[in-house]
Amino acid sequence: MTINCPKCGKPVDVTGAQPGSSVTCVCGNVLVVPKKGMSRTLLFVLIGAGVVVLACPCLGILSAIAIPNFIRYQARAKQSECMTNLKAFYVSARMAKEQGGDVKDLAKIGFTPERGNRYAYFLGPGPVEERGAAQATPVEGVEAIGVDTFKFPTLRPFTFKDLPPDVAAQVGVSGECPECSITVACAGDIDNNASDSPDVWSISTEERSTDQGDVIPAGQPYNHVNDVTSD
Repeated sequence: MTINCPKCGKPVDVTGAQPGSSVTCVCGNVLVVPKKGMSRTLLFVLIGAGVVVLACPCLGILSAIAIPNFIRYQARAKQSECMTNLKAFYVSARMAKEQGGDVKDLAKIGFTPERGNRYAYFLGPGPVEERGAAQATPVEGVEAIGVDTFKFPTLRPFTFKDLPPDVAAQVGVSGECPECSITVACAGDIDNNASDSPDVWSISTEERSTDQGDVIPAGQPYNHVNDVTSD
């Protein structure tokens, strides 16, 4: 075993010498025989390995918590599309019925959601404006607007039959305008799970009540099925 002299750099043979004893280099410098033990490099390697081993379970736990929460956050952000469009429908429908317009045609009401919509919108089971191509084909007496499957080809194209029966029963025009009530609903898959129920909202120009007796004010979007929490 040799150690290098810090003064002249020459190797000094310390074979057989006791750890902690002194040896003299040819240059006259006195060296102390080091104690046996692991090298500093090996120590750092072992410490680093220990940190990785301890950190892996923690990272797994954090991932299990963070990833589902992030997916829910994204889904909630997508819900804003439906709520914004329903509020726009409410304003247009109120104006249309007060002015004596055709309240059974979404185009004549003035409700034309921008392309890139993840939700389908329903005023009734009638003609649908399909959005599976770059340009949507105008439809006479349109009562529904389909999901933009041209931009989102993996999304499920919902139909009026996909609405829950209690929501479908509310959708449409009831009564004689301008005192009539107009209700529209939307349905969309926002959690990328086509096998579960869609996210369903509705809005009406008049006050209404839920089956539980809760009052829903006119112009307020109501969430019938929450795709964020229904998993």
